[in-house]
Amino acid sequence: MGYASSGAGRAAHEALLARQDAELRLMESMKRSLQAKMKSDREYALALSAAAAQGQKMDKCEDLNGSLIASAWRTMTEEWENTSRLIKANAEALESRALDRLITLMTERRKTRKIYQEDHTKISSQFTQVLLKKTQNDSSGSMIIREICLVCDRKRD
Repeated sequence: MGYASSGAGRAAHEALLARQDAELRLMESMKRSLQAKMKSDREYALALSAAAAQGQKMDKCEDLNGSLIASAWRTMTEEWENTSRLIKANAEALESRALDRLITLMTERRKTRKIYQEDHTKISSQFTQVLLKKTQNDSSGSMIIREICLVCDRKRD
């Protein structure tokens, strides 16, 4: 009968579903990885901030006023604190932008897959009904032709 009856349609349908499932699994993995990165970034930012605060406590000694070493250390610990803020801000941006968008995309993909599956089922059912009607019409058409032939044969006799 062509494409659908040859099995190619079923194979293409199953391949498409397999692709959609694989992409959803990939996005789940991406989500877990992003969440792990955000968690580790936040933890690192906290640890770096704590290290900077610890280093700045040592810096408050009055005997070190004007010391180049103390000045360099103060600059380093301030940079640690700045880096900590940047890492924390990046983790928050990653969550509010990338993760939210990924979750939205996953939701849309799941809906699209469901709609595709429902539409495919509906179309397959309709196709089966059309084939059944065609088969019935072909067989009743053949019967009509046979009856016409019988009538014609009787008239000749």
